[in-house]
Amino acid sequence: MNDRVDEALAALRRGGHTAEAITPQLAFAGAEGERAAREFLRAEVAAALAGALRPTDHRVVRWLLEQEILAHEARGVGAREALFTLVAALARFGQPSDALLLWRAWRATPDTRAGVDVEQLGRLNVSRTLAHLTTLAKLDDEQARQAADALAWLNSGSAAGAFDDLPAYFLWADERFGVTISGPT
Repeated sequence: MNDRVDEALAALRRGGHTAEAITPQLAFAGAEGERAAREFLRAEVAAALAGALRPTDHRVVRWLLEQEILAHEARGVGAREALFTLVAALARFGQPSDALLLWRAWRATPDTRAGVDVEQLGRLNVSRTLAHLTTLAKLDDEQARQAADALAWLNSGSAAGAFDDLPAYFLWADERFGVTISGPT
């Protein structure tokens, strides 16, 4: 990695004012003429993060994935490797509360709908994720509609057998997206 990527990742991990200082260089929002440079740096940071993922990186992965989703939604087409890498990294944390963010990544563009695997929801624990999304779907707000759509995606994957051999899928996904755990899990 290069120094700029290492410094950006270190700043995000530290959080607080240090992270706030670097986020404009990585965020989707900002001057349109600088968008490509921010996307490039964000992709490099995502790869470095995935290559040495720490148990404390959940917040960083979520924020970076949110930025990638915004970029994809704005373009309306395409699928960048950084998005797929961040989806795999976020799923590694196994938090059912991340299901809607993974669903947003899946639905961002036609290309992400073809490339984000429903098996990533399986890493969150299928039964716990099903329970979490079912609870959210009972609410009366926009999040309820999204949860219902995410449930439909999960159920469709289940019916197609996507969760039949999750250990093999997880091994493949970690290797494919360069996700390596650094430190205790």
